[in-house]
Amino acid sequence: MKNLIYKILKYLNIVFATALLLAYVSVHINPDFFWFLAFFGLAYPVIIVINFLFVIFWITRINKLFLVSLISILIGWNHLNSFIQIPLKKNALNTTSSFTILSYNVRLFNLYNWNNDTKTSDKIFDFINADTIDIVCFQEFFTDTDKLTESQIRNKLNKRYHSHIAYSYSNRKYNYGIATYSKYPIVNKGLIKFNNTSNISIYTDILIGTDTIRVFNNHLQSIRFNKKNYSFITNTDGEEPIKEIKDISSRLKDAFIKRSQQAEILSIHIKNSPYPVFVCGDFNDTPVSYTYQKISDGLNDAFRESGKGIGNTYLGKFPSYRIDYILFSKNIECTRFIIPEIVLSDHYPVLGSFLLQDK
Repeated sequence: MKNLIYKILKYLNIVFATALLLAYVSVHINPDFFWFLAFFGLAYPVIIVINFLFVIFWITRINKLFLVSLISILIGWNHLNSFIQIPLKKNALNTTSSFTILSYNVRLFNLYNWNNDTKTSDKIFDFINADTIDIVCFQEFFTDTDKLTESQIRNKLNKRYHSHIAYSYSNRKYNYGIATYSKYPIVNKGLIKFNNTSNISIYTDILIGTDTIRVFNNHLQSIRFNKKNYSFITNTDGEEPIKEIKDISSRLKDAFIKRSQQAEILSIHIKNSPYPVFVCGDFNDTPVSYTYQKISDGLNDAFRESGKGIGNTYLGKFPSYRIDYILFSKNIECTRFIIPEIVLSDHYPVLGSFLLQDK
């Protein structure tokens, strides 16, 4: 019986080690070409934990099979650093020449009172004002002609910011989109539209001293789970589980493909920028994904440079992942990066301090 259990565990170990290798491969394969591999990238945190458990299990039994998972983990060690950072250097203090950038999906400023707190939007603006943030990138930005107009938001931010706002949906009362606010002068603005979606990106050229930077603010394709999907994910029950699994898989597939297409478009804009860039926002995808790999090519990741701990930024019912980012050009230095754990949305904000290096 013991030998049978060991044999089953051996084959399971091989299966999960292979799954980990497929997760590594998935970042190089466009889901528009072969979408199924993207599931392995999405499941990477679970897969790697299982492989670590196999390493511990076989080592305690003094069995060389621990090498199967260990080698698989080491092959993709670079990916693990995108999820967990051990702080080997301290975050530097802000200096007079450094500036701060915040990226925050604000979930429509709690339009539907998800958290039963009618003061949520005020608390978000108080948080921004208290930290004297220089550049703010909002996703799921929202204005209401009765309660929260652009002018009111400007007042709540103490009239200290220039703004670049783009809406992907508008009616007589509500406006939904994305916004970048800057204490520094804005010298140029641009909009990047994507096909068959309400998701958009904008870029904002900002003058800091005598230097110009281009800030890309992005909200890429959401999975768009409905209440029934979330209920199934959290409770794994339902009258028609097969139908529900198919529906969830279909939504994931559609999002994988659309995000890959958006990443391709965005990547071209980034590479054609005449200025050093910051690429901020809610990518709706993990670091082990084609989307992240494509967009981050040639850029540094603020979390990898100066972050610490586990970099989760999403607080919704779906498993917590790092899907919010601040990426930046190689000739920029990140001196500090934090993920403030304030629960005012279904995302944590991400905040970094930066220095422009001499040309």
